[in-house]
Amino acid sequence: MTTSLPRVLHVITGLDTGGAERSLFNLLQSGLRHRFDNHVVSLSGPGHYGPLLRDLGISVHALGMREGTGPVGALSRLRTLVREIAPGIVQGWMYHGNLAASAAAWGQSPKPAVSWNIRQSLDAIGLEKRGTRWTINALKPLSGAPRAIIYNSYRACEQHEAHGYSGARSLVIPNGFDTQKWRPDPARRTEWRKKLGLTADAVALGYVGRFHPMKDIPTFLDACDRALGSNPDLRVVMVGEGLDENNPAIVDVIAPEKRARFRLLGRRPDVETILPAFDLFCLASSRNEGFPNVLGEAMASGLPCVATDVGDSARLMNGLGRVVPPGGAAQMAEAIGEIAAMDLAHRGEMGEAARDRIVATYGLDATVEAYAGLYDSMLKRDD
Repeated sequence: MTTSLPRVLHVITGLDTGGAERSLFNLLQSGLRHRFDNHVVSLSGPGHYGPLLRDLGISVHALGMREGTGPVGALSRLRTLVREIAPGIVQGWMYHGNLAASAAAWGQSPKPAVSWNIRQSLDAIGLEKRGTRWTINALKPLSGAPRAIIYNSYRACEQHEAHGYSGARSLVIPNGFDTQKWRPDPARRTEWRKKLGLTADAVALGYVGRFHPMKDIPTFLDACDRALGSNPDLRVVMVGEGLDENNPAIVDVIAPEKRARFRLLGRRPDVETILPAFDLFCLASSRNEGFPNVLGEAMASGLPCVATDVGDSARLMNGLGRVVPPGGAAQMAEAIGEIAAMDLAHRGEMGEAARDRIVATYGLDATVEAYAGLYDSMLKRDD
């Protein structure tokens, strides 16, 4: 289908269920798709979001690097796509996507403007995979070339510039949230608490994430074990890929006498309907988070939150929840216990204040406008 809208080609490492992938989908699902003719390239497969993007009428190209296509073949295909699509902007997402975006745009005529998008901090770069560490360092001498380097957190921006990235065109655009999708909902609360077998007196502690070292599930489970011991009404609900009864790394760690107080739901496509059933929320990540989507979604859903001091979590919460040190199971358990012991009205006031902050400061429309304004300025600027 032909269009007169300026074209943007987004190059992302993959389209599975991570935060960067969800942020890209959110942007394209909302107003950005009406302002630009967007095309998406996944260096790997179509993942979870590929079909959803195609349903929106957005072209998605999967290069299959994780399925056997080598990097040389993938780059050749990507450069061909740049020539065929002729975008005004090539937007990289995540380290490998940023490197591929710059390589694909190099030498093209006319040359598209390139923008990078960095979605994580560097709190523990030594724990990254060897290939990721290589890519992070390979991008340093190239970082003066993009028209913009977008960070989703101030901490990530500061850390990357300290690591050697150019600061000449740094720009922080925080994640934005659809506050109509993520909201308190009494009907959903009633429905899901019934499904989960939660009584009126039960205090549901929610966790949403995936089973990944960055998320520090062991510390969260340790904190839960401690908090459950002193809070008889506390229940724990975990949602996300790998967080189910088939994962022995979770099930075998939970004390047998406490297993009945856990609900392990695994990966769900309807998290926004489940969050209202919780009474509080916990983010336990230990490293390299930039701007945790799930924390903003929980706040928008009216939940008081406990979060580790990673990325821009403390800035996002702005004193409206409890911030604890990464890996601090005792401090996390204490914060969970404090909120769980509050009466319903007090927790409700905390949750309402958290939602008000997201609505006022982190609405999705503002994020879309920030991207659109950046792209407009890039397209108008001469080489």
